[in-house]
Amino acid sequence: MMTTPGSTIEVFIKDYIENKEKAHLTGKRRIDLEKEYNKLLTLYGGESKHYNLEQAGSIYKAYREMTASEEEANLAKARFDEAEQKLMELGTILFEGTIEAEIALTPINGECIRTKMVRVAYYNGGVIVS
Repeated sequence: MMTTPGSTIEVFIKDYIENKEKAHLTGKRRIDLEKEYNKLLTLYGGESKHYNLEQAGSIYKAYREMTASEEEANLAKARFDEAEQKLMELGTILFEGTIEAEIALTPINGECIRTKMVRVAYYNGGVIVS
């Protein structure tokens, strides 16, 4: 089944794919920032926990970036869960059928607009997008 550009089904599939990618990227970034924060704590203070002004500033900045990234990752995960739920509802409407479509995806990280051939399959209440 091919969807027409901008159809509701295309939006559901596009949201699922894009939000999955964003959730993955923001989750990875959060983990990387947490590692950086922990590395700075160990590097500058060690067990003595004595910092100069510059070191304390670096640790504080890393902590703020880490917490902001965590909020961003949680929001991206919530958006992905919502998009997945919409696709699962669609699966019940289609009696667990299969959708095949070419989807135009918006750029992530400075990429150009890309299209992707997608297959959405429903099995036992779950959804698989490939």
